[in-house]
Amino acid sequence: MALSKNTIKYVKSLHQKKFRQKYNNFIVEGDKIVRELLSQTAFEIEGLYALQEWLVENEKNIQLPSSQIHLCSPTDLDRISTLKTPNQVLLIVHIPSESHSTDKFNEALSLYLDDIRDPGNMGTIIRIADWFGISNVFYSSTSVEWTNPKVIQSTMGSFLRVRVQEMELADLRDSSPGVAIYGAVLEGVPIHELSGANTGIIVIGNESRGISKENLGLLSHRITIPKSPSGGAESLNAAVATGIICASLTR
Repeated sequence: MALSKNTIKYVKSLHQKKFRQKYNNFIVEGDKIVRELLSQTAFEIEGLYALQEWLVENEKNIQLPSSQIHLCSPTDLDRISTLKTPNQVLLIVHIPSESHSTDKFNEALSLYLDDIRDPGNMGTIIRIADWFGISNVFYSSTSVEWTNPKVIQSTMGSFLRVRVQEMELADLRDSSPGVAIYGAVLEGVPIHELSGANTGIIVIGNESRGISKENLGLLSHRITIPKSPSGGAESLNAAVATGIICASLTR
């Protein structure tokens, strides 16, 4: 049965930030991520849209009311998908309420993303956090939001295990007085010289401009990734830098 025009219009509206905010829902696509979502309870699912062969193959794993399951033709899936080449299945998921526990900031590392605008970088950084067991990632209001479909795709499912939310760094600091705040800058203490730096907040700045002036003033420690004397690159990709810093501080 073909999807109605209103249904197609609704799902397609979730491609845009303003409608994700309006309906408090976001899109997840891809066989692997969808199967992960269907096996967990932290995220509430509004609707599943899939090709018949996918529904038949995964029937035992789908514990949803029939009203939430929508059989799609390849044409309909192509219309509602955010991908150039649609997968076999798409989910609409409720955005969970934002909450964080400040009592853990002095027990583990968290990430703060300052004006990270590239969805691929945002998603990859969330995936890096998941790899290194970092459970909290915060981001500024000027960053791309984590429910952006390109961010979700780039996380490869890591958003299921990492708590991600928008919050200003000043508010984050005030909620946990005395927390160490490390900022990745071009001139700072080389990360390999740090000792005992396995707790606190790591701030990663904008892809081209670095950390904002406002947030630079909130740093308690300025750190840097030393460049080889023969190195010619002016800077590192934000996600690459995050991976190096996390690997160094969690070793």
